[in-house]
Amino acid sequence: MEEAVLLVNLTYLLLIAGVCSIIFSKLKMPAIIGYLAAGIILANYWGGASESTEILVSILSDMGLVLLMFFIGLELNLQKLKKSGMFVVMVAVIQLPLMLIAGYTVGILMGWDMVQSVFLGAVISGSSTAVITAVLKEQEYMDKDAAETIILITVMEDIGQVLILTMAAPLLVGDTPAVGSIIGMVVAIVVFIAASIGIGLIFIPKILDWIGKKISSEVLLIVSIGLCFAMALLSTKIGLSMAIGAFIMGVIVSQCKFSHDIMAKTEPMKELFMAIFFISIGLEIVPSELLDNIPLILIIFGVFVIAKILTVLLGYLLGNKTLRISFMSAVSLAAMGEFSFIIAKTALDAGVVGQNFYSAVIGAALVSMVVLPLLSKSSSKIYDKVAAKTPESVHNAVMKMSSARSDAYDRAKSSKRSAMLVRSKLIMVYIDLIVIAVIEIAFYFVSPYIYENLDPMLPGTIHIANSILMVINFLVLLPPIINLVHNLKLIDGVMVEGGNKRRHRTENQDSNMYEKFMKLSSILLILTIDFLVLLIVPNPLVLWEQIAVILICLSVFVALLFRGIPRGKYAAANERISNKFKKKK
Repeated sequence: MEEAVLLVNLTYLLLIAGVCSIIFSKLKMPAIIGYLAAGIILANYWGGASESTEILVSILSDMGLVLLMFFIGLELNLQKLKKSGMFVVMVAVIQLPLMLIAGYTVGILMGWDMVQSVFLGAVISGSSTAVITAVLKEQEYMDKDAAETIILITVMEDIGQVLILTMAAPLLVGDTPAVGSIIGMVVAIVVFIAASIGIGLIFIPKILDWIGKKISSEVLLIVSIGLCFAMALLSTKIGLSMAIGAFIMGVIVSQCKFSHDIMAKTEPMKELFMAIFFISIGLEIVPSELLDNIPLILIIFGVFVIAKILTVLLGYLLGNKTLRISFMSAVSLAAMGEFSFIIAKTALDAGVVGQNFYSAVIGAALVSMVVLPLLSKSSSKIYDKVAAKTPESVHNAVMKMSSARSDAYDRAKSSKRSAMLVRSKLIMVYIDLIVIAVIEIAFYFVSPYIYENLDPMLPGTIHIANSILMVINFLVLLPPIINLVHNLKLIDGVMVEGGNKRRHRTENQDSNMYEKFMKLSSILLILTIDFLVLLIVPNPLVLWEQIAVILICLSVFVALLFRGIPRGKYAAANERISNKFKKKK
């Protein structure tokens, strides 16, 4: 690229972005919208983006992504994470999968294919660290600890979205990965992160401390940034996202004594290159396509806001936070994140989603960023108005539930044994959920190959092969779902009655009838979960064929009830894994 061309491109990019950001900041909107607007102007109203501009922007935007993840790692204070880490991780672990499922379900209902639906779920799963941090700093309506917790949650969401994008990488090239490759990918990520952080924490902070003391702060910065790009390169060499490597190095460097100096000097570079990244997003946007996709934009925005508020609210309530703080925190996270753009652009470049999808995602993200300051500022008033207009019976019921939840936490913490039992069963519940997800992914990708070999051997025109596969899927799901319900009921026993449910029954209570009722409720819950999971995954069966499959599954289930449903081996394996987690802790 010639020197004059480079200077002209940088002049246009930065000055137009600067002017747009000033205008939007005066309108009390995030600077990110200004960067996006600059890209739109350059691509559509400034003679179009030249080939040299696209090459320059592509290189610099990749640097922006690496520096962003490095900076997020630097911000992830491990001491602060230890203080509120379990709660932050719990909220992220609860809401990320639920957001992914919500997006996937909405995509399927709109008639999209599996890949597009997965990427819709991935896109809406995270929140914007930059926008939310800016809004919280400007408004100062929330105390410092609550605001820091929200920012930590956005960091965990960024990490989760990087992992989602890495595991979805085979879909970008049109592959249908086997379960083994998916599990292998997860294992590779875990091993790479654990080994890199474990080895890195031993040597790198000491080396950086020595450079900071003996050499100079300039050399310290150069070495730190060099290590960041080296780790990003290493992660790409083993088939992972460069963002993971940059983030890991940020976490490692954050443990040196000069991490705050490194952060202060890295931030301006990060801001510059991230501005160019958002300009590159804007270069892909055609305003007429935004207008053409307004209904889809509003659908994605609506799904994101509703699902985000509900899932975060659930996480906070399960973490024993008050309803007011839970609602205000959930509303404060309702802005689609930087990784929404990254995931959408990656999918667009790979050709797995169309321009309409991309434009709708950008439009929904813009709407969420514009709405967040007003929504966040009004969250306390909204809560008060809703509480004031809520019928007294509903209000009393909510207060009783909140009180019962607090009492349950007190009971669980009343003895070390109860606390350990709840923690153990929660780990087992999460393992069950992962196993259920893996089973469905496996059946989704393996079913077409089995169908090709099985269908020619069967008579008739109906989908006999697919029906058989669905029945098998139902049966394979039974052990983890039964174990899931069993563990949830044990947790309920500890949380509600301190683990002594039987001891609290009155003499007049018909224990035999009670036991029958509890078993019936468990059976109904198992069947409901199994059928919901089974029917969420797309299948070619028409309605009457699905009804026939359900009846067959019910018949098999009833037969198994008389023989005793096998749960022992699966439950034993689940418990062994849970015990390993507890030993590590």
